[in-house]
Amino acid sequence: MNRYQKVLLLLLGGITLAILTSCYTEPPPIPQSKKPVNRQNYVNRQSYVNIPWPHTSNLPIVVIDTNGRWIPDEPKIPAHMKIIYDESGGRNSLDNPRIHFEGKIGIEIRGQTSQMFPKKQYGFEFQDDKGNDKDVSIFQLPAESDWVLNGPYSDKTLMRNYLAFEFSNRIGRYATRTKFVEVFLNTNSDKAITAQHYVGVYLLIEKIKRGKERIAIQSLKPTHNKSPEITGGYIIKIDKMDRNETFFYTRRGTHLAHVYPKGREISHAQKVWIQNYMSEFEAALASPNFKDPKHGYAKYIDVDSFIDHFIINELFKNTDGFRFSAYMYKDRDGKLTAGPVWDFNLSMGNTVFHNGWETDSWLVYTNPVPFWWDRLLSDRNFKQKLVKKWKTLRRNELATSAILGEINRTVDYLSESQKRNFQKWRVLGHSLFGNPGPGRRTYQGEVDEMKKWLQTRLKWMDKNIELLPQKYQYSRRYRRF
Repeated sequence: MNRYQKVLLLLLGGITLAILTSCYTEPPPIPQSKKPVNRQNYVNRQSYVNIPWPHTSNLPIVVIDTNGRWIPDEPKIPAHMKIIYDESGGRNSLDNPRIHFEGKIGIEIRGQTSQMFPKKQYGFEFQDDKGNDKDVSIFQLPAESDWVLNGPYSDKTLMRNYLAFEFSNRIGRYATRTKFVEVFLNTNSDKAITAQHYVGVYLLIEKIKRGKERIAIQSLKPTHNKSPEITGGYIIKIDKMDRNETFFYTRRGTHLAHVYPKGREISHAQKVWIQNYMSEFEAALASPNFKDPKHGYAKYIDVDSFIDHFIINELFKNTDGFRFSAYMYKDRDGKLTAGPVWDFNLSMGNTVFHNGWETDSWLVYTNPVPFWWDRLLSDRNFKQKLVKKWKTLRRNELATSAILGEINRTVDYLSESQKRNFQKWRVLGHSLFGNPGPGRRTYQGEVDEMKKWLQTRLKWMDKNIELLPQKYQYSRRYRRF
């Protein structure tokens, strides 16, 4: 055998050995160390290890079992939910006998941009044994069937939605009520819930819908096609296109969606009626006599609600505010009311879009929003009401001390659970969708950054709110690094 034949034989032998080796994967060794093993981290790396969840929590625990089914975007699939919550203030754990709720639900993935995140958002409804909607009261919230599990992911403080909803309610403008929970999800038909099923800290929130304890407007049935019934109630919104929703345009081209009644439930006469109402509102707002209290825009809208809506969206500078998830409703024989506010993940400086990271600019002049807001601010009466309401709130509900105090209380409340959340989702110090940079490496660092942003924002608004309106200056611009 010559030298070349030997080299060829060695090469073939090496290739054969590599192929055989690749067919066998030895399980990774269990760490050998004198120090205690961090079992939670170990479970995250080796999901096949069946280790019980070793923690108790001050947060309620939500366990969802889909009986082995994958959760789709649409429609809802049947599942089982158990909520473990010691209402006396005790600790919660997977083996705690204090069951707050246990029963059937229908569940689906929700959201648009957030669907690309590994930490999913879920919409669910309580159901009876026949699969029909069932109103249930949880955490002493009003009984309803439809709820949302919002999973903060790109918001590394975990609390931006909570803060916006909380302070909207504090100023007297309804926003969905909330409860922080820790969630376990079993989609593999596993018999026992263990650490591998943990999916993190979620904010359980009320779904925006018509109801006595939510948006309290009159029921509108398909047969209500004449006045006064046809005048309400309606819920509409400005939002992104969604294949499951029905949209319409005003005569000036504003893009709106039917929320209630839904597109498949609303009659043709009702579609025409609300479309005409919104077109007439815009025509009055655009007219030379738009300031007239009887024949101008005030004939069509609840002015105080628009002022409150402006304050919450501008204070927290929700980059999607006014242009996406912008809900409005109109009751029977009533005026168009702005709200409830919704979706504040990309707010309080946590965004790279449309100057949202800045503390010193107005959202309505840096965002592609409807012409409504610049026009409203051009009315001296509207502006005076806005300034007066802002100054009143700043002495009480929106005082800097009140906002920072609520943030500190929330940090204390999440002090345990946030650690587990970021062991599961290792996002601290990493740039995610919308983030204006990788952010801080610690949870407290993220919170401190938000607090600093809010303090600066509040001072700027105090100095500049009386200088409104400004010259319209929107241009598409994103932060560069």
